[in-house]
Amino acid sequence: MKFINPLLILTTFLLAGFLFLYKLDSIPNGFYVDEALPGYNAYSIISTGKDEFGKFLPLSFRFYGLYNPPLHVYLISAPIYIFGLKVWSVRLVSAISGILSVFVLYLLLVHSGFVKKKVSILIITLTTVITPWLLFQSRTGYEVVLAFLFFEAGVIFSWLSLKNIKLILPAFTFLSLSIYTAYSERFLVPIFLIGFLCLFRKELFMKKNISFVIFSILFLIITQIPNLFLFFTNSFFPKSNLLPLGSLSGQASKILLLPRFISFALAFVREFLSQYLTYFSPRSLFFLPDPDLQRSIPELSVFYNWMIIPYLLGLITLWRRSSNNFIRLIIFLLLISPIPASLTKDPFATHRAMPLLLPMLLVIGLGIDKLVDVIGKRLTILVYSFVFVFSLVLLWRSYFILMPHERAKNWGYGYNQLADFIKNNPGKKFLIDQSRSKPHYIELAFFLKYPPSDLQKSVDQSIKDLYYQNPPFNPDYKFANIETRSIDWKKDAYFDEVIVGDELSVSDSQIKEHFLTKVLEIRNPMNEIAFVGYETNAKKKCMTTNYASVYCKK
Repeated sequence: MKFINPLLILTTFLLAGFLFLYKLDSIPNGFYVDEALPGYNAYSIISTGKDEFGKFLPLSFRFYGLYNPPLHVYLISAPIYIFGLKVWSVRLVSAISGILSVFVLYLLLVHSGFVKKKVSILIITLTTVITPWLLFQSRTGYEVVLAFLFFEAGVIFSWLSLKNIKLILPAFTFLSLSIYTAYSERFLVPIFLIGFLCLFRKELFMKKNISFVIFSILFLIITQIPNLFLFFTNSFFPKSNLLPLGSLSGQASKILLLPRFISFALAFVREFLSQYLTYFSPRSLFFLPDPDLQRSIPELSVFYNWMIIPYLLGLITLWRRSSNNFIRLIIFLLLISPIPASLTKDPFATHRAMPLLLPMLLVIGLGIDKLVDVIGKRLTILVYSFVFVFSLVLLWRSYFILMPHERAKNWGYGYNQLADFIKNNPGKKFLIDQSRSKPHYIELAFFLKYPPSDLQKSVDQSIKDLYYQNPPFNPDYKFANIETRSIDWKKDAYFDEVIVGDELSVSDSQIKEHFLTKVLEIRNPMNEIAFVGYETNAKKKCMTTNYASVYCKK
């Protein structure tokens, strides 16, 4: 085992702590709906033992018509209970998971013996700390990094169990936890387990080991009983809308002279392979960011440009050393990790492909170790010192300087300010237009710290009885002095209220026609309108229309 000088490794993890926790509440600048949903539901669990719909301790959480594995919500309940309902509290578990995942990778490097030099282990660990992919996902309130940590821990214990079979139980425990954390692992872990048991059957199914392996498999199955129950409900596969069924049908119709099921299968294979191979493309990994602006850092890809060199060297080394057991494990992880993400219609969805980060870092690490062999330790340290500082500067510029400005719009900037305005005007009614956006209700409930017991009363009570059958989701909400829905001018202009929307919600002609007065304007750091609010004048509107509307009161 090649442990590094404790001072060096401590410095590395202090750097990780700083990068992953610095201004965690304000960068990303905003609070996305996919963070508010688990955050508020965790708050609801703490307050009432039920989620926003009134379901007691759900096995899977219903988020605006979709379902997420539950463990992340239950774990973020702890910091919310301790520190209160804050952005920082929601993001903290993910940030800590990111830091711990670096430590787990370090342990894997130390115990696997697949790199030859201590300096290689240090360089790989430092590189992991500043990798844009890990840093970005770790600073969000999503579940993917927590699931990545569990999956990574499951992999290292699986590997160590080949020498000490008793470690297969914690391996299967961590893998089971990852299934309860994120959607990708729900499908990836069974593939990994089957492949791992087949690849290393000689080591695992020796006479002295077989009883412990069977016990661990049974333990894993028992821990998955809740998921086995969900498997027979509509909540287990709720994200079928993410599958490219529409495009597959169109592609299949172009394949002539073949039965429909064959043409559809061929179209599926072509679509899957095109998505799958994207996750190994140097262009996607080192030069282009995630195509979704909300999932990317300005001017940075998921890895730095220079990392293409150790990546290609690592792939060559993998091929040459493919008879080595640990190398076989890396190759297996490389091949299976992109499968769940490749089945969706989103191109290069980095949050769904998070498990791929582990084998990618190991491949790059293998290439770094090869470079140390070729150019020597001293020259490697000199070159890497320059590359590390340069990469850190790039990361700081793109993530901590550019991103808070350029990506604020994509991260739902302005809800906190809007909630403050609503708090300061308790006597007014608010209509929040959501004709072009995801549902607003959960962000407002979060920042207003609206009592979960009251929000639970505002939803259709039958949802609790049909909770896991995926009943239709109604994004229109009415709670406190707030209503979230599309604007209906035939009705809304005749009530005294504040109509809030984006820059397209209300036109200049509508301002004049309905006698609206601007009372609110929230702009993001790029000076673009996030929210604008107009107060209606129902009395004047009714008078000028001679009380023609049924909503006018004389």
